[in-house]
Amino acid sequence: MQSRKIIGLLVLIALLALYCGICVFIAVQFLPDSKLAELIFYPVAGVIWIFPAMKIIRWMQSTSEVE
Repeated sequence: MQSRKIIGLLVLIALLALYCGICVFIAVQFLPDSKLAELIFYPVAGVIWIFPAMKIIRWMQSTSEVE
């Protein structure tokens, strides 16, 4: 169980860093120079990462591990 939490934490940190990089790339390359576009993009991008993180956290908390 402990190793599952450590692995999950490392995966979560790596995926979050990758996701942040992708969001910054999208913002720089594709967003128009508009405060309204930024006002919409960043909150939406900030919420979307929660869904994959929930799956990883559920996996970390599950007890279906064979001992």
